[in-house]
Amino acid sequence: MGLILVLHDTSRPALYGAVAAAIAAARQCGFMHVAARFDTRLHADAAQHVIASGGLGPSGLCWFERLSGKQVRPVATPESILDAARMQNVVVPIHPAFLADQDMPTTLSSAAQALGIKVKAITVHEGSDCFFDAATQELLALRDRFGRIGLRAPPFWEGDGLTIGLVGAESDHRDVYPAALASLADAADSLSIPIDVRFIDPVHINQFEDPAIFDGLSGILLPGGADMKNVAGQTAAAALSLESGLPTVGLCLGMQTMATAVAWRALGRDTANLAEADPDARIKTFVPMAGTQGPDETLLPLHRTGDQAIDIVSGTQLSAIIRSERQIRCNHRFRLNPALLPDLEAAGLRVAASSSAGAIVDAIEVPGHAFFIGMQGHPELSSRADMPHPLLVAFLEAAAKRCPSTMS
Repeated sequence: MGLILVLHDTSRPALYGAVAAAIAAARQCGFMHVAARFDTRLHADAAQHVIASGGLGPSGLCWFERLSGKQVRPVATPESILDAARMQNVVVPIHPAFLADQDMPTTLSSAAQALGIKVKAITVHEGSDCFFDAATQELLALRDRFGRIGLRAPPFWEGDGLTIGLVGAESDHRDVYPAALASLADAADSLSIPIDVRFIDPVHINQFEDPAIFDGLSGILLPGGADMKNVAGQTAAAALSLESGLPTVGLCLGMQTMATAVAWRALGRDTANLAEADPDARIKTFVPMAGTQGPDETLLPLHRTGDQAIDIVSGTQLSAIIRSERQIRCNHRFRLNPALLPDLEAAGLRVAASSSAGAIVDAIEVPGHAFFIGMQGHPELSSRADMPHPLLVAFLEAAAKRCPSTMS
């Protein structure tokens, strides 16, 4: 039994715990993480991984769940790490740039040795697409062109492929929050389809954007995120795809901007916005849950996080896509404004899933559109290389129908 400290000097939040996760998965060790801190002014989505039991952690923690199939636990204390290391080998990622307590590595190591727990330190050397043990040159992990961390090279698909627009800054999805990009690649691999991802920075999109920005795309993904500067561009992109019929999938914030695009259709472009992005908006499409009750008079949460059960509406497109797993990782404080539902439904929106006796809308869709489905949760966090989330698979299948040769 022992403690393995994986020292990785990186400034990229997307790699938080990545190599440590690969080591833990390969060696079947436990995995625990200490308190971290990030400059969210620089990296708004650095700590947006949703812990299954509730709460948030560094966004790179997704790699442990993807590689091991096990859930990440909340941040660990030194005492709990040492207790676990008495029973099994425990891997702990150490990133100097992100440590909340710079003395933590020394504290852990000294305390472990005092208790007779064997301590091993692995210093990571990072190459262009791989990670090595700096001392032994042992290969620890690989990284593919979608940023996915793995223990072996991913498959390579030949032939005609799809070009998917990811409406987000490339640096955000490669360096900060890696799960959305990785989940797209998982879905493509399951269909044996090669894909290229074109990043479209939403801050460069305005509400009167030329539809030509979508030229050559088979579909677009609207990701989640905490940075409200992306909302206007995301909503404009959703409005364009709503009218053009381009397959569109939305994750968390992406669902919110999709619903807002429908509100634009129903109520006018200059009238509606998310309360979080524009507190002065005349019509607020998403409003705080805090202090509100559902139809059953149950108080809604201030902040809904963790694995949450949802009720998928029978007969919807989503019900044909998600047949078994009816829970989703959630991280949100706002809900679709129930007062707007009649107008939104008249404009084509259909509620596909809900919770809290219908008080929280968990998924929307637009029947008759090639694919226009968004979920309030984070399906990308339930995706793995060998088990993609069915929503992302269905999205790519719809996108492939625009390019029939990809499915031949």
